[in-house]
Amino acid sequence: MNDKKNSKARHARHAAPTPQPGSDAAQEDSSPASHAAPPKSAAPAKTPPDAPAPGKVAPGKPVPGQTAVMPQPVRPVAPNAKAKPGGQPGQPAFAGGPMLPVDVSEADAKGGRKPLKVLGIVLGVIVALLAVVYLAGALVFMDRFLPRTTVGDLDVSLKSSAEVQGMLADVIDDYVLKVEGQGFSLKLSAAEAGMRLDGRAATDAMHASANAWAWPLEILKAHDESDKLAATYNESGLGDTVRAAVDEFNKTATPPTDAVIAYSEAKGAFIVEPEAVGTALSYDAVIKAVDDAVLALQPTVKLGTDVLQQPKVLSSDPKLTAAAEQANTMIKADLVLTMAGGTAGEVNADLISQWVRLGDDLSATLDEAALTAWVDELAAACNTVGTQRTYTRPDGKVVTVAGGVYGWSVDRDALLNLVKESVAAGTVQTAEVPCTSVGTGYNGAGAQDWGLRYCDIDLAEQYARFYDETGALIWESPIVSGIPDGVHDTSVGVYWLNQKASPSKLIGYENGKKIYESDVQYWMPFVGNVIGLHDADWQSSFGGTRYRDGAGSHGCVNLPPYKAAELYGIIQSGDVVVSHW
Repeated sequence: MNDKKNSKARHARHAAPTPQPGSDAAQEDSSPASHAAPPKSAAPAKTPPDAPAPGKVAPGKPVPGQTAVMPQPVRPVAPNAKAKPGGQPGQPAFAGGPMLPVDVSEADAKGGRKPLKVLGIVLGVIVALLAVVYLAGALVFMDRFLPRTTVGDLDVSLKSSAEVQGMLADVIDDYVLKVEGQGFSLKLSAAEAGMRLDGRAATDAMHASANAWAWPLEILKAHDESDKLAATYNESGLGDTVRAAVDEFNKTATPPTDAVIAYSEAKGAFIVEPEAVGTALSYDAVIKAVDDAVLALQPTVKLGTDVLQQPKVLSSDPKLTAAAEQANTMIKADLVLTMAGGTAGEVNADLISQWVRLGDDLSATLDEAALTAWVDELAAACNTVGTQRTYTRPDGKVVTVAGGVYGWSVDRDALLNLVKESVAAGTVQTAEVPCTSVGTGYNGAGAQDWGLRYCDIDLAEQYARFYDETGALIWESPIVSGIPDGVHDTSVGVYWLNQKASPSKLIGYENGKKIYESDVQYWMPFVGNVIGLHDADWQSSFGGTRYRDGAGSHGCVNLPPYKAAELYGIIQSGDVVVSHW
């Protein structure tokens, strides 16, 4: 019986609620009376689920006749703890029953603040150290050059300004540059070239271009500070020295030639002639090559073809092709200039090609000066008024005569315009030379410039002749001409017959005083209205030497009356009269 009672007591112990630590029930359970078994006649009765069983007290109160259970210790639940027999998943099984939850959130929050505080302190120390390193580096590179810094062939990395100035001074003192190539040779020392290096200015310029505050990034780059020496050299006498040498060399060198258009006689057309470089040096190219060598402190400079003076106009310029086409249009012109049906001149391709020039805008133009000179030359050759002519008279006598008012007089301005317009348009035509006065024939300069019909007065023979349009002699007569005293001489030259008059009164004046008055039947003047052919019934004979033996006239050509009448019936105004010795 005792065993059964103990068994029931143990069973009741498992079924009873677990007393909370510190409750009255827990304290009461610890008394000896708590181990007494309840009476056997006290069987449990059914009660509502929420009502206390008969014979029991509310939780927290000791149950009479039952033994109190001691509270079990609370253990934390392991995240992955497996359930054991008698327990719940995730909780350890205890003989005393399920565990009660425990709130640990406050404990976790207090324990997590310490690592964050440590991390903040560490970061602050690192930032402070980096700031110190950065500022120290910036201060160092205020005077010292960044790593991987060069000046010419000199490595000045981490050198101070004073050290670099000393290095540059040593190099410049011993520096000699030899320049050669393309037939040019020049040797320069620092002193001869007037090279003076301001070391302080150079290093200041180098530091100015470097950013010491950005040294963490700048130390990763290469820095070539050679160009900081260029300004020093260019301001020195180096440029003057090189220029003088180049100018002296170019005195005997061949300069470059531009591409041009030129007339090809073989092709009979204008073509583009290519440019040529020559041997003359370009100062700018040479001084650049010298500067580059000086910057790098190189001992020699080898001049290549790139230092030669270059042509300004290249054959590849499309304007040249257009100019050649324009010029070829000009030389298409073929202008035949005539005088009295004879050719006086011709403007053709060979002549025009001499006038074509390439303008500043690369257009084909006519050389106005050359064209005008040709026109003036042609006009002078065609102008015959007063010029000397040599001709052969039908009877075979060769005569030379000069003077008079008859002949050809070219209208120079009209001729110039005619040639210009014809050439510009490429005109092919035959045109008369425009003249202000014309003759009856033309055989070229210095030759007979009148036709076959004319009156020939031979003062040496004292004989006059008239030839018709066929050159046949149809009239002739002896004459008496003017007194050969320099005042009353009969005028020589080639003239027109100005008019005819019958009868006419001839009045002569000398120094404003009338010296004679004569009536004539046939008046045929050829020098104004002063000197002409006329009948002279007062002459007893004609020909021979009477003109100089006291029977000479005041300048007119005296004829026998009947011969004067014959000539008057033949000669017409405008007929040519040639008076000669």
